[in-house]
Amino acid sequence: MLEQIARVLLWLSLGEIAAKSGLWPLPAPVTGLILLYAELAIRGRLPDDLGILADRLLQFLGMLFVPAGVGVIAYLDVFKTEATPILAAVIGGTAITLFVTMVVVNRLGRTIAISREPGSERVEGAARDVNA
Repeated sequence: MLEQIARVLLWLSLGEIAAKSGLWPLPAPVTGLILLYAELAIRGRLPDDLGILADRLLQFLGMLFVPAGVGVIAYLDVFKTEATPILAAVIGGTAITLFVTMVVVNRLGRTIAISREPGSERVEGAARDVNA
């Protein structure tokens, strides 16, 4: 398991270097995760110890929310005075996210349905016949 911890920390460190140097316009953890995924895709298999490590980390995921909860309690007076803009941002952001997701899924569903129709290949063949 130590080897897998070292692997995760290595890719996270390389992600930090890439993010700080401006090589990729992504946050360091995202860059590290992409690099880890690329390594695993090249290897073609997931090491068993990495799965065990992921399970261990997921067991303690709830503890990561404790500092956020302490921060909310520490700044409760700010939240009380700024409740309206915060609620507007949360509700508005959620509504926009749901709307964009709905539009994307709808268009993607149409595209998939059109590509699965039996006559969709005839259009491509007709264009070849005209040119012949």
